[in-house]
Amino acid sequence: MNANIESLNQEYALQNHLSFKQLASGIIVAQIDTPLATAIISLHGGQVVEWRPKHQETPVLWVSKLATYTPGKAIRGGVPICWPWFGAHPTSPQLPGHGYARISSWDIAATERMNDGAIRVRLTMQDSEMSLAHFPSSVGLAVQITVGNELTVELTTTNESNQDIVLTEGLHTYFKVGDVSAIEVQGLEGAQYVDLIRGSAITTQEGPIRFDGELGRIFTNSNGTCVIEDQGLGRRIVVSKRGSLSTAVWNPGSHTANKIVDLGEDEWRDMVCVEGANALENFVTVKSGAAHTHIAVYSAESIE
Repeated sequence: MNANIESLNQEYALQNHLSFKQLASGIIVAQIDTPLATAIISLHGGQVVEWRPKHQETPVLWVSKLATYTPGKAIRGGVPICWPWFGAHPTSPQLPGHGYARISSWDIAATERMNDGAIRVRLTMQDSEMSLAHFPSSVGLAVQITVGNELTVELTTTNESNQDIVLTEGLHTYFKVGDVSAIEVQGLEGAQYVDLIRGSAITTQEGPIRFDGELGRIFTNSNGTCVIEDQGLGRRIVVSKRGSLSTAVWNPGSHTANKIVDLGEDEWRDMVCVEGANALENFVTVKSGAAHTHIAVYSAESIE
């Protein structure tokens, strides 16, 4: 377990570019500011909370104004890590949705400034009562985050146990948009999806995805790149991935948003989730002695 805030800054801070801050709740965050980008990474959940490349006036990631930075609770926004299950637990629905990684404490393992000016941070998830009840301590989870003109998140499961393990996972990324009703998500045309809003009906996507109410879809056997076309903010957000065979797209719409306590009034209008995942039939088997890495790369470009 990492030591206190003073020793973290002594060992892992990068002069003028990365420092650690402790919030009133006790949660520690890494604050990054370079000529390329600004970002905040929370050691609670091991997640990127904010990221804005300097060539963009508006943050690329979205975080709720009502997000709670409280131990044991998920942070609504940024790039939550869903692991070792995506959605509800398949046999024990009383367990936390989307797994325990996003509500666990993580340790800083390394920080470095790359040759191109990007900052790289590596975190490892601490063992907990919940994690040890699910997997042996010899199953580890690490995330490597590279903050620059692009944001790269690499989630690696390492299985040093003497048995194979099975899991589902996802990077539940929230993106900032001008108006969700005026955007479209491209790249999934012709792909098959499970419609979570309509009784898990299996449907084929026709044309780009547009939003006129609550939408929740998991595209299976989908490993391509997605683009969020946002005329309102005058940009495209590109979501590419490796080691992922599912893509989830979600916006709660007004009716469901009103039931979410850590979502401000009408905040659903300026966010959309486009998530690389391994979910449903695309579960992952990590053999004894092996590792699996799920990589997401995010970038933004202005529309000419």
